Amino acid sequence: MTMSRMLIVVGDALQTGGSVLTGSPHTDIEGRAVARVGDRVICSRHGPGSIVSGDSTLVIDGQPVARDGDKASCGCTLMAGKQQRAHVAGGGGGSGGGAAMAAVASAAKMLLKKPQLQTPGFAPPGTQAPQCWVKDHSTQVSQSPDGRYFEGYAPDGARYEYELHASFRVDVPLKSGGDIVVTSRFRVTTKGRVSAAQVAEAKQRLRDGIKRHWNNQFTITVADPQCGTRTFPVRYDIDFVDSGQDYSVLLHDVYEREMVSDSVLYASVDTTPWTYAHEYGHCLGLPDEYDDAAVANDGIVKFFLPSGTLDTEEVHAPEFREDSDPLATIMSSVDCSVTRPRHCYNIGREVQELLTREIAREITCTVS
Repeated sequence: MTMSRMLIVVGDALQTGGSVLTGSPHTDIEGRAVARVGDRVICSRHGPGSIVSGDSTLVIDGQPVARDGDKASCGCTLMAGKQQRAHVAGGGGGSGGGAAMAAVASAAKMLLKKPQLQTPGFAPPGTQAPQCWVKDHSTQVSQSPDGRYFEGYAPDGARYEYELHASFRVDVPLKSGGDIVVTSRFRVTTKGRVSAAQVAEAKQRLRDGIKRHWNNQFTITVADPQCGTRTFPVRYDIDFVDSGQDYSVLLHDVYEREMVSDSVLYASVDTTPWTYAHEYGHCLGLPDEYDDAAVANDGIVKFFLPSGTLDTEEVHAPEFREDSDPLATIMSSVDCSVTRPRHCYNIGREVQELLTREIAREITCTVS
């Protein structure tokens, strides 16, 4: 005798607790969207995930439908219970498979007249099923960071005006998962007697500095009030281009003190990976956390949180800070590799505003 398996719909549970969050936008059973491979779940034990197994003989919107006993990506089992009208024969595709498919098609044809899909069981009936983690997002940033990422104050309390320009692309793999990637395009030009080999070495030092001092430092947790949370590592990357750059590297044979001004990073053939990493922070829109004018009193830097509100923390910027100082960071002290969450608030803000704008509901981001 062939056992039948009920189809999974939005609102059905996982064996360890949790719920199926998304389903077909076009096919529902008794007002509940039919779940398919790839649809999203939230597991009480493991967090957000997706459905990974289904009936390959019964396909809706290009994806196999999920059945009672199929699996989520966390390994937990899906449990039917929200509908009792549609089922398939045990393995799907046995002798009863054709009859089951016809039954589902018949039920769907009638129920498709209802435009509203229901949300999981905790939501009011008749509301639209939330669309969770359905696509990846990206944005190109090009703007002044002063007054958006930070505010700087001179030792006498006067507001500094920084001549920085933040320019980079942010890719957020909200659907596919993985790293949030921040990419900057650099064009290298030379001044003085600089060889092709020295240009190649400078490019490698810039890459090494970013890899060593900026990567594996931060995570951003994205919170959606309807879908839960997902956490992404932040990875910084660069592309060397001949045109269309975010920043130019003007590479000198001799240059006394590296700096960033407007959209140019001034460096020399002797610039170290650490110095490139520090100056790269400016390319991301971060200020120095030291102040050459801070002789009697420190300068002050305040950073904006991803929410766009000014953090209450005041970062003191003295004239000089040893790299062994507990307060030293990559933006304050030579050869210091320490970063703080505030150094990624700028990326958190861009991600939060991007997702809020494109998803059309309030998304929040937390940097750690």
